[in-house]
Amino acid sequence: MIRHAIAKRYAKALFSVGEKDGNYRKYLEELNALLETVETQPRLKTTLMLPLLEMAKRRDLLSDIVRVLGISPVVANTVQMLLEKNRVAYLPLVGEMYSELVDDKEGRVKGTVHTAYPLPQAAKARIEEALGERLQKKVELSVTEDRNLIGGVRVVVGGLRIDGTVRRQLEILNERIMKE
Repeated sequence: MIRHAIAKRYAKALFSVGEKDGNYRKYLEELNALLETVETQPRLKTTLMLPLLEMAKRRDLLSDIVRVLGISPVVANTVQMLLEKNRVAYLPLVGEMYSELVDDKEGRVKGTVHTAYPLPQAAKARIEEALGERLQKKVELSVTEDRNLIGGVRVVVGGLRIDGTVRRQLEILNERIMKE
């Protein structure tokens, strides 16, 4: 939980600057490019996170990455602070939270729909539309197949969880029977 709080502070600070200078979207793209580079290069990731390696060498490596990717000074300084405080491991979480702030600013929310079987695109669109009306935001769902579900769907969007699975319906039925 502390990791989330720390990452959220960095994300909010960067987003605040991005909102003021109008570059919050650009900063998201830069963060994503940096994250993709670090995540796809395990040795690079390990080197940046290894506290045994001299800070100067890690700083130089980060500077090279930032230069090659053409990252703005604002994002570069944020990542530099993470490095200086030995919090580079928080970078993916900062990116995730920053993305949520951008989504919120743009009236969008992301979530997941869990199904037992492949969900047709039309059904996914109907669920997104219904949730969008309820939440007053544009809803973007990713679909996850869960073979443990008997049938139905479970939707998780932010703090909202709608469980329309057969298993949940059976649990509700069982609870009603036990009450009587």
